[in-house]
Amino acid sequence: MLQDLLAAVVGVLIVDPLQAEMNERLSQVRAPQAVITEMRTCAASSLPKLADRAMAEPLWVVTAALDVWTGRTKPEEILSGTSTQCDAAVKAARTYLESRGA
Repeated sequence: MLQDLLAAVVGVLIVDPLQAEMNERLSQVRAPQAVITEMRTCAASSLPKLADRAMAEPLWVVTAALDVWTGRTKPEEILSGTSTQCDAAVKAARTYLESRGA
């Protein structure tokens, strides 16, 4: 039950803002829909692993949420490493963002 609650908190404080920011950044540089969709899928699939990390490191939730909200941490930095699918999606998004100067 505690893990479900923590997963919901991680979703609201970290994953949802990350997903929104990545969607906005990729849309601004007119990234292909496939790249945007991969990032959405990555964000959604990363929730269990991020919730596990939050259980192990409760302070990380606060720090990560603040870093995302203040812009000190890019969304792809938190999502990378959560799965091989996310690693591929983050790499594609970074490549596209960097090529467009975003």
